Order: sequence, then structure tokens, then C-alpha cells
Amino acid sequence: MKNSLLTLMMVGLLSNFANAQDAKFFVDKATTVSTTCDCATIKSIKVTIPIPSNVSTFDNYTLYVNLSSLDVPTYISFEKKDITAKLVGKKEYSAYLLKEDGTSDFTFDDAAFSKKDLCSTPRMWGMKEMTMEASGAGYKITGYHYEDKWNEYYKKWESTKLTDYDEGVGYGSGSLTIKQTPLSDGFSDETGLITVKAANTDSCSYSISEDLQLKGALRIEDNSEDFQTTVTYAYFDDQTFSYDALKDELNKSMSGKFQVGDESPFYYLRDVMSTQKKEIPGKSSSFSKTTINGTSYETASYYQSFYFAHRSGGGYEIKAGVYATFYLTKVGKYSLVILVQTKDIIELNTSSTSFGEEPDAKEVDAKWFTSHFTESDFPKMDKIAEKWMKATTYKTN
Repeated sequence: MKNSLLTLMMVGLLSNFANAQDAKFFVDKATTVSTTCDCATIKSIKVTIPIPSNVSTFDNYTLYVNLSSLDVPTYISFEKKDITAKLVGKKEYSAYLLKEDGTSDFTFDDAAFSKKDLCSTPRMWGMKEMTMEASGAGYKITGYHYEDKWNEYYKKWESTKLTDYDEGVGYGSGSLTIKQTPLSDGFSDETGLITVKAANTDSCSYSISEDLQLKGALRIEDNSEDFQTTVTYAYFDDQTFSYDALKDELNKSMSGKFQVGDESPFYYLRDVMSTQKKEIPGKSSSFSKTTINGTSYETASYYQSFYFAHRSGGGYEIKAGVYATFYLTKVGKYSLVILVQTKDIIELNTSSTSFGEEPDAKEVDAKWFTSHFTESDFPKMDKIAEKWMKATTYKTN
């Protein structure tokens, strides 16, 4: 059964739980029953879920652990023959959600369950704690249907027989809350080359790219003050981008000549228009040198105001302004770039962002929308960039 089917089955049974004993979570090397634990100290988690005495009457019995951070449950599923062999006659079934070696008895069907799902993904999304609920559910077959799919290789339609289940009956429910490690303790990219440790992380979340072309990319979303700023880190070996080649690409991105690609950290500047480029008071788009936390960078800033872009279906739409600062350095064998970007927040004074003809940008601001960028905002945005740059260190050995 696929995740989509299991999710539907899980949703269907939420209001159909029978009375039964509670499921229990065991922590402290799976020896102590608890309803709370901490990502900083957990080694393993075992869950014990009650089994109903009439389990043999079901065609499928599934043990679920539903995480508040994910929209699909992790599970162990038993078909009819497995129910007879492994569940009949038992009052409960115990399995490891997390073993000390990092593996699990539970699965997502198309992906393995691991500690990352408990203590990395929720933390990246800025969650201070994550709650999970364990339960069991029995299903009976109500019928079958066929699903037709086109086989491109054989150039023909093929039918697959699929099973239909009822809404299910749930048995036993118990919960465990896991406290996440504070972001203020620091977080790193996939390989640990980059570490960011800032005291004030209340307004941020982060993500790690596993794109092989975008080596070790780390992306921070900062929603502090009145701005929404993204900080994107990426580093490359010489075969992908040498230092000089990377600097050349940065210059292209600020001139509107750069052709974006998914492997590039400049993808987020795909709306750069050199015709909209504006001067930044006291700054230049040419690279200059600066030192932060003992690391020497070359840095440059770019600003463009809003503009109207032609829509493919006709008419025009508003493209927000953008303020971006690049930091370029060498870390060991890698060339590393940091892009700090803040997009203008546009408040529309009309219900539509589409215009039949291109408006005169000098006349539309007050009539159709309010743009928030002013010269007094640049120092504030620089402070956000400074906060994250000062919080950044590198592993050089």
C-alpha cells in the first residue's frame, strides 16, 4: 500500500476508535515509559501498541505513528497471513521507532524512517517540540477496482487490480512529545563545513539542500522586523565553479545577463532586470573586501526597484523589488558564496495583480499598491545580513 492510501485510511479512522488500553512509548534506551523526551538525550524509542482480541477478523492491521511535523504516518502493516502469524493471540505488539543504530522497524513505504524525522526536520522548520501519536487500526476489504496506466515502453494500456478497504477501526492511542534542540545551539549544512550559531533565532527557520550540484547548501529564512530575508550558502569545487568563475557568475547576475539554472545559488535572482537597477547610497555593486569573524570576503550589493513584467497569457504583473548582498570567500578547497536577499513587500490596493497595458511606474505606486523599500530601509537590511554573517563559522580542516 502506498503512502497516499495509508494516509486516507488513517484519516478515515480518526473518529472510529474503539475503547482499548493505551499505546506506550519507552525511552532511556527503551526501558522507561514516558510521554516526553529530549532530542539532546534520546538514544532509542520503543512503542508498544495494544492488539484487539478480534484481530483475526481483519484483512489488514496497521500500526501507525503519526508525527505532527509530517502529513503522512510511518507504519508497520500486516496483511491477512501476517496477522495470523504475528498478531493473533497477542495483547500488544512492540516495535522500535528508533533503534540505537539509527534504524527503525517503521517505514514510510517509499522512504526509511530515521532520527532525522524526529529531530532534524522539525528543528529545521523552527518547531520547538514535536508530538507523535501511536495507534493501531484494523481494516476489512469492501471490494476491488482497476486502475489503468499507459505503458510507454510497450505502447499500451495496462490494468492493475487494487483493493478497497473500509474506514477502519482504531485501537489504543498514546502520545510522546519530543523537545527539539534550540536553533541557538547552532546548525550546519549536510557536510558540516558551515556552522551558523546565532543568539536570536526566534524568527527563523532553515533548510539543507541535498542537491549534489549545490554542494552543502544551507538556506535560512529570517522573518525578523518588517522584512523577509533569505540567506543562501553554497560552495563549489573547482570542477564546478572556480573562485574566479564564481565571481564572474555573480557579476553576471547583477547585470541581468546571468542565465539561471537549478544548480546555481543565483536561481533566487531569476527576476533580475538590469534596466531596473538602482544606486545604493554609500555602496557600489563592484566587489570590495571586508573581514568578518576572521574570514576575508569580497562583497557586493545589488538593488532594483519593482517593475512590470509581461504575462505569457497577456497583460502585465508586478515583480517585487529586491535588495541583495553577495559574500564570496575561499574555504579550504571550496569557493563559497553567501547570498543575502530581501524582497520588497508589496501591499496591493487592488484585488488584481494583472494589468491590461504596462502602467507608468512613476504614477502607479499610490494608486495600485504600496512598496515598502525606502533608503532608510537599507541599513536595517544590512543589520540582518550582519547578524547572520557574524554567526557563521567554517570547518577548515
